[in-house]
Amino acid sequence: MTAVGEPGGACAACGVTLNGRYCHACGQDTEARPRPLREMALEAFSETSLIDGQGVRTLVALVTRPSRILIAYREGAGSLYASPVKIFVVVTALFLAVLNFSDVVIYQYVRHVEPGAQVTARADPDGYTVHVTGETDAELWMQRRVEPAIDPRIHAAMQEAADRATSELDRQNLLYEIQDDRQTARFSERLAAWLPNAIWLLTPLFALLLGRLFGRRRLFMEHLVFALWAHVTAFTLLMLLALANRFGANLPAWPLVIPYLFYFARAASRYYGLSMVSAAWRSAAHLALYLLLVLLPAALIVAISVIDMEAYIAFLAA
Repeated sequence: MTAVGEPGGACAACGVTLNGRYCHACGQDTEARPRPLREMALEAFSETSLIDGQGVRTLVALVTRPSRILIAYREGAGSLYASPVKIFVVVTALFLAVLNFSDVVIYQYVRHVEPGAQVTARADPDGYTVHVTGETDAELWMQRRVEPAIDPRIHAAMQEAADRATSELDRQNLLYEIQDDRQTARFSERLAAWLPNAIWLLTPLFALLLGRLFGRRRLFMEHLVFALWAHVTAFTLLMLLALANRFGANLPAWPLVIPYLFYFARAASRYYGLSMVSAAWRSAAHLALYLLLVLLPAALIVAISVIDMEAYIAFLAA
């Protein structure tokens, strides 16, 4: 009787008759055996890191010739570089790790009391505006976390004004301002928690927009590969910004649009066979559409998810 795994025997994985060591139906290695822990650890490290000859070649190409990796992958020479999916997974994980290490938050709304100022609050007759004297506020993007984000004296002044309010409209207006600040803090936390899962959902939408602007006759996978690379570029720039702000640079996030669009247009020009001018305006249009049609609605969904509907209804009823 022929043993399982020997020529003429049956594949242990799919049951097909074998003609050699490897099953021609499913690719199973019939001589596979349980491997030592050291081998498994090395394989896991190799699959999730870029620290090897292929990885170094990939990193150099990402910096100097961003389109080279994309073209090589499309033309069947992808073995020269790490795969787009591997690069995307590794860089995304590094980005989240850098945020944790640097204590940089994607978004935070802060309100501070000016030195030596007396904080007072009053509700505006319009029914939705609250005026606070002696404070400064700011929206921070990719900056170090500020604790506390809202100076307790500001909410204390609002609560005191609400207690003295002579109308229910003013009272609810002041109370909801406090609630709104708490919701904004929850929005910041949920945005950071939601990002890793959302990226996998948003990347295909990114690719669909590429198809509309850079070539409808191309395969969707071609656009998806470019979308993965574009996210790698964005996350790399954001990591550098986070590290710089971790050590006190306090740099704003918006100037990153310039290098991002430069690398995007440069890669798109070669990958899609366009002139640099054509690639540049399409890149700018793509970024605008992605922000307007994808990121903004996604942020609105997160914002709605943190609203305290009971407090909001009470505010509207007043």
